[in-house]
Amino acid sequence: MKELFGYQRILLLLLCIIPGILCAAQETNLVGTWSGTWIKNGDALSVTVTFREQNGISAGSFDSDALQRTGIPFREVRYVAPNLHFVIAGDEADTIFDGSVNGDLIEGRFLDGTAKGTFRLSRQTNVIPATAIRDANFRNGAVKLSGSLLLPKSPGPHPAILFLHGSGPESRWPNHYLAERFARAGIAALIYDKRGVGQSTGDWQKAGFEDLATDALAGIHFLQTLPEINRNKIGIFGHSQGGMLAPVVAARAPLGFVIGSAAGGIDPAEIEEYSIGNSISLAKLTQQDAADARSFVHAIVDTGYYGKPRAKLDVIAASFKGRPWYFDPPPAGNYLWAFMRSIELSRPQAAWKRVKAPVLLLYGTQDERVPPIKSGEAIIAMLHASGNRDVTLKMFSGADHTFSLQTINGGWHKRVPDYADVIVSWVLKTTRLKRSSSRPKDETFP
Repeated sequence: MKELFGYQRILLLLLCIIPGILCAAQETNLVGTWSGTWIKNGDALSVTVTFREQNGISAGSFDSDALQRTGIPFREVRYVAPNLHFVIAGDEADTIFDGSVNGDLIEGRFLDGTAKGTFRLSRQTNVIPATAIRDANFRNGAVKLSGSLLLPKSPGPHPAILFLHGSGPESRWPNHYLAERFARAGIAALIYDKRGVGQSTGDWQKAGFEDLATDALAGIHFLQTLPEINRNKIGIFGHSQGGMLAPVVAARAPLGFVIGSAAGGIDPAEIEEYSIGNSISLAKLTQQDAADARSFVHAIVDTGYYGKPRAKLDVIAASFKGRPWYFDPPPAGNYLWAFMRSIELSRPQAAWKRVKAPVLLLYGTQDERVPPIKSGEAIIAMLHASGNRDVTLKMFSGADHTFSLQTINGGWHKRVPDYADVIVSWVLKTTRLKRSSSRPKDETFP
């Protein structure tokens, strides 16, 4: 390369620091909203990705209607023009994206576990303003619970919904999508990190079922103190373990509505047997293997839910170790044993008899964790027996416990398309109208 004279070098430096001239073409601004597709095993997933700068560090998140996820943060974002690298943390494996930014286009490849895919995103200019979100902090004794309050754009006071947690270390993010949908429909939504998760203090592994219930009650009380909220129209949503927790909470608070998603309506120990049996494909075992597997599962349930001595389980486990369906039970000191016992002692299924608010029950017909028909029928019977006939039942054909549909050739685990629409429409009707019926409804609201 021919050597530059001094004045030429100075001129080039000046041009490079003037916005919009020459050097602007050398590095594209990543900040903004991008939409497009992630393609895995031939299955295209529509997504919206947002990149931003936080204290000089690149950050980002993604939304997907098909996955029913909103604002899911990336664990890592690195951008050294034109190369872009970002990572989504997964339960079993991370999804790792590597691509390049060229003007208003981002293209590249990703690895989702062992599955390989490609992605293509285009910059968006007409972006719908986000729902107003503000920090929400409340206390249950010594535990500080931190979350987000999503508020509608319209003036209040608004109906509101509090989201309960599922099992494990669940943060506010799994419920963000539904919370956003509610806020856009005019209903405020409170999502929060489970104790010991995210920004909440405490320890969820040392919490019993009663502790989680009083955490939720503290959230309801917090909503009742806000001028933006109609305290007479506060409801709750609980999925899976949250659906089991919902009647315990509803029996102690004057609620406007209750939503049980994959909610257990029978003895929690029986639900556990059903869940474990499906996880080891008990129905596909030979007659002898199935009988042995059932005795193993019974021993786990007896130890956890009924407080039977651990010694019997250890003897049975040792005799079956090495079988294709066998798995090691949690060690003796694992939190699960005390937590299972706390669920059984709480008798959450019986709490449905004390629920007076309108109830929406949602199940997937292929639920592998909670028996859908048996649970739904049991809850309806308990509500009717106590005089509450305002119950709506909705079954989603082909959906599993997470309301996902069967994947095609290892593609994306997409949710039932109208799941959110059914829930939001029902709440809008329930908070605006007094409804009564003589039988459970099975309907999809427009």
